[in-house]
Amino acid sequence: MWADNQSDFILNAELGAGLIHNSALSVDELDDVSSQSDSGHELYGSIKAKWQATDKAKLMASYAYNQKQYSEYSQYDLALHQISVDGSYQLQSSELGMRIDAASADLAGDTFLTYQQVSVYHGKFLQPETYLRSSIKHKVKSFTELPSRDASGVGANVDLFHFLNGANTMLLLGVNAEQENAEEQQFDYWAVGFNTKVTHKFDVFGLSSKVGLGLRYQKKDYQTFNLESQQDNENIERDENRKIVELNWQLHVLDNLSVNAQWQYGDYQSLISSQTYEQNITSVRLNYSF
Repeated sequence: MWADNQSDFILNAELGAGLIHNSALSVDELDDVSSQSDSGHELYGSIKAKWQATDKAKLMASYAYNQKQYSEYSQYDLALHQISVDGSYQLQSSELGMRIDAASADLAGDTFLTYQQVSVYHGKFLQPETYLRSSIKHKVKSFTELPSRDASGVGANVDLFHFLNGANTMLLLGVNAEQENAEEQQFDYWAVGFNTKVTHKFDVFGLSSKVGLGLRYQKKDYQTFNLESQQDNENIERDENRKIVELNWQLHVLDNLSVNAQWQYGDYQSLISSQTYEQNITSVRLNYSF
């Protein structure tokens, strides 16, 4: 970490490498689901900057890169570039801010998706240990070879954070809703969801450690569309819901060196049978921060 006290500027970075196993290879954005499992390696890197411009105004920016490469099924190799800029201002008893996110996803070495999102948020401590944050967002996504899936959408989130044990334990409960309109009507949908998470920091054998357990649920209501064929017309429905459980553990073996282990289970249900499946993803990664 590098800091300039006179300008209140902080810069830090992180590098990571590890192993990953996926029981059901998939690309959600393309409705590509495989029953095949595979193992591989994962690379990660990020750089973050924070500038406290005044006592009340701050600006943060970050770039992150994540790459997953599999041993056998290289068509599912995924690389993700993410950039964000976040500016906020401290009001008398709350915080108001704006965040811009952009992402680019590469599949098997070729870019297949770009994504931009602008969100405005407001946060306030209801009590010294309880923080409420609400936001609205507008997003745009574009597919390189599937313009029918190009879409824009709006959404809203409300998240409640509660801290215990001197902020060593955090409880999160959030709800969200969004609407997405695509170039082709069959990909239009409404979605509602909730997420909850608990994290706890503690020492084990004199080493700092953090565990987390989270649950996410989302229900998507897609636009019903008519499929015309030579024999008949058929109404196709593809409503779906997703339940995802995540468990992670971070252990600092040195001040700047940590081991991260994560398990994720996903239960994906859809009215389209090919989109109904279960997935287990496990990973272990070594991270170095500076």
